[in-house]
Amino acid sequence: MRDLLLLAVLLPCIPVALFNPYFGILAYVWVGLMNPHRFVYRFQNFPVALAFGGATLAGMVITRKFGRYPVRAETTLILVWFVYTTVTTLVALNPDGAWVAWDGFSKILLMTIVVSMLLQAKNRLHHLLLTIVGSIGFFGLKGGIFSIVTRGNYMVFGPYGSFIEGNNELGLAMLMVMPLILYFIRQEKRKWPKRGLAVLFALTAIAVLCSYSRGDIVALFGVIMLLAWRSKYRLRAIAAGAIACTLLVVFAPKAWMDRMHTIETYKQDPSAMGRINAWHFAWNLASDRPIGGGFRSFTRGLFLRYAPDPYNYHDAHSIYFQVLGDQGFPGIVIYLSLMFVSLYRMQRLRALTRGQPEFKWVRDMAEMLQCSIIGYALGGAFLTVAYFDLYYFIIVAGVILDVVYWDERRKARETVPEAAPAPAPVLSPLSAPRPA
Repeated sequence: MRDLLLLAVLLPCIPVALFNPYFGILAYVWVGLMNPHRFVYRFQNFPVALAFGGATLAGMVITRKFGRYPVRAETTLILVWFVYTTVTTLVALNPDGAWVAWDGFSKILLMTIVVSMLLQAKNRLHHLLLTIVGSIGFFGLKGGIFSIVTRGNYMVFGPYGSFIEGNNELGLAMLMVMPLILYFIRQEKRKWPKRGLAVLFALTAIAVLCSYSRGDIVALFGVIMLLAWRSKYRLRAIAAGAIACTLLVVFAPKAWMDRMHTIETYKQDPSAMGRINAWHFAWNLASDRPIGGGFRSFTRGLFLRYAPDPYNYHDAHSIYFQVLGDQGFPGIVIYLSLMFVSLYRMQRLRALTRGQPEFKWVRDMAEMLQCSIIGYALGGAFLTVAYFDLYYFIIVAGVILDVVYWDERRKARETVPEAAPAPAPVLSPLSAPRPA
């Protein structure tokens, strides 16, 4: 039944994308993040994202709606990132695995650029963020309710075979979406939708906590403290956070507390020590081969050559060491530059729109996108998600926000009415010149 329902929803949408690439790119983002085809039995391996991506590109040609390429530092760095990763793939130490990974990642970068070209309007940008919130917020809603019903005794997982399959990856995705939910809470004026979004925010936070991911939980508290510090109700927010932490410690299940205690005893935790061994492996590989080993270089064979403990094989478990091992020192420079440039642009937009009520939405969105990237930077320090599509969608949303802001600012200047010429002075009979 679910298979037929999915087909009834997806199949009619593909022809629509051929004649409406704007719809097609939003559908691509939806299926790429939420993976609805993973919830059925017969079509789990059907290339739904590829179908919508191809239909969107074909639709751009058919309708001749290509949009504008946004010339920004981020889009330039994305193109540089694509070229560089292609070069490292050509000389990868694990060529078979590298080309498979390159194929998937190049499609993500291509569609990220398409997103930036097709959605350069305020309403379209809102639709993009709503699609992201709906796709990942679904798991926050579902996971939060599940965690409450089961009293937090079980981990929350994502759909099989997706980027967010694992509890750690899903926790990070939900953490990245929480600031976007808060943005819509700030913009919403209606009472019940605002309350519904607030409930979604709370349930998503609960789901992140019940992901049992230590890195995501640390990142969650970091993002919440940042939001509290920037809030005009700073003291109240910090006090509420302290009360929430106290209640969490008191009522958290034993399994959750045992998991958190391993942070203090990481030297006795095989998982933690394996990660440290993998980080040393990445450094040694990049030191010996400055351009890195190419995609999927964390293999057992290479561990025998570069890891301090060659038999303690582990994945990177850090976006930074993952990029360092895969793409070397130039790669980590490009990767970090993309992150810092985006953070700087959001900070600049916040500064430019300070004291401008008509652009308050720009300031709010810039702040929340910035918090989302910071959440990724914190949580990703312990996860292997350097090539996560959600992160690149967030980056490009910041680019679109900058384009829309300057477009609307220019339009506002052009629509300001010109000052009317001053009327000629009226002379009274007494001031009139006397006849000669």
